[in-house]
Amino acid sequence: MSIKTGVRVSEGLVALEEEPTRLAETLDRICTRWAGRSGAVALTVPPLLPVGDLALLDVYRNFPQLALVSSPLDVAGAGTEPIERQAASGGFGPASLGTAGLGLPSSACYGVYLHHRNRQVAEDGELVTVSAQCFRNEDHFDGLRRLKAFRMREVVALGTPEQVTDHLDHSARFLDGLSGEIGLPLERRAARDPFYDQSGQRATFQEIVPVKHEYVYKGMAIASVNTHHMFFGERCSISLIGGGPAATSCVGFGVERWLHALADHFDGDWGRAQDAVEKAGKALA
Repeated sequence: MSIKTGVRVSEGLVALEEEPTRLAETLDRICTRWAGRSGAVALTVPPLLPVGDLALLDVYRNFPQLALVSSPLDVAGAGTEPIERQAASGGFGPASLGTAGLGLPSSACYGVYLHHRNRQVAEDGELVTVSAQCFRNEDHFDGLRRLKAFRMREVVALGTPEQVTDHLDHSARFLDGLSGEIGLPLERRAARDPFYDQSGQRATFQEIVPVKHEYVYKGMAIASVNTHHMFFGERCSISLIGGGPAATSCVGFGVERWLHALADHFDGDWGRAQDAVEKAGKALA
């Protein structure tokens, strides 16, 4: 399927024109309205996070190949070739770059856990909703399916194991309801969680007790529900009032992947997709 109009992708970077932009905004309104009714409070997290903080979360241990970092220009040490000439050639060499102390996060919820670092969770748990640009250095890019920079809407629960499990069940019902009202066929599949190492004891545990379920459209995951047990609570010293680390879970919606799925399902007709999503939103209101 070739998307009719409104999308331009180059080297993993996407620009959306009016119709897909409006559809993305409508989807996000539906998700944020559901999050708010569920008790989630809105949070804005930084688009860049300190490398040391991301290292605390095992980002560079588990998936260094996906990492993208931000480095300032070292104008004084740039060497013989002027900075502007390097830029015109398409990139800056190592001699022109300073220490890369900031990372471009690959998941929206990292900023949530770091924001709650050294804090205590309320007795009835906490729900947070966040939207952020995410960045991944994939080995290849594929239209809206696989991008270098993409948007993620997440709703994160922090609390007891029972509270965060309830959030996953509630999220799954919402995803089933949303996709059902739109008429978008999704398959729920157990999968590996990207927050965890894919080898050793963690991987073995995941095979016995899956920590991630994806909602898949034609082989492409467009949403997921994830439990992290006490991993982030321990790493970020997020505690419960009764003592011990908080558990966490999240549901994530990949905005551009939803757009691809809707465009494909409605034969590239953004208007039909828009009508279906608006109708679903009214049914779920």
